[in-house]
Amino acid sequence: MILSTTIQFPNLHINIEHLPKSFSVFGFDIAFYGCIIALGMLAGIAIVCYEAKRTGQDYNQYIDFALYAIVFSVIGARAYYVIFRWSYYSAHPTEIINIREGGLAIYGGVIVAILTCFIYTKIKKMSFPKVCDTAILGLILGQIIGRWGNFFNRESFGEYTEWITAMQIPVSAVRSGEVSGTMRDNLLTINGTSYIQVQPVFLY
Repeated sequence: MILSTTIQFPNLHINIEHLPKSFSVFGFDIAFYGCIIALGMLAGIAIVCYEAKRTGQDYNQYIDFALYAIVFSVIGARAYYVIFRWSYYSAHPTEIINIREGGLAIYGGVIVAILTCFIYTKIKKMSFPKVCDTAILGLILGQIIGRWGNFFNRESFGEYTEWITAMQIPVSAVRSGEVSGTMRDNLLTINGTSYIQVQPVFLY
């Protein structure tokens, strides 16, 4: 079942109705979050390969590195997320591998990516600083694109605000653990639906 909700930016007079989290292909739900992350990864690899060719490096080595880095970074991002929410996952261990509901922390992904880069450059006898200098472009572009996955997933938003960019999301569309006391104290009821009003951190 594809869930959809309305997201509003009242001060900007933007109202996005029935925004889904996923779409269906042959009865299988595919999350927009995953598609956007994948697009960010592909764009990141493309710009790194371009930079490698521009600076006289072998771009094939960066493609090989990306294959390792992506796999290990996803594991690292999930591990970081789970570790800092261990009170929940220790009681629900079967949820640890359930990333279809979100739960990837970029900090863990970046840490593991750097570690993977260090090991890879040692094995391939490449310059670690030079590879980092080239690969960072892909990380930045991937983040710029990938953060929009948080928008579709209704996550990674900031605290309650009345600022011009304030975003209103139905309480029922977000994980309860992400709703702070301040947000609950300032709930808005619009047409019978309770909304939190928060900073769109993904946009910043």
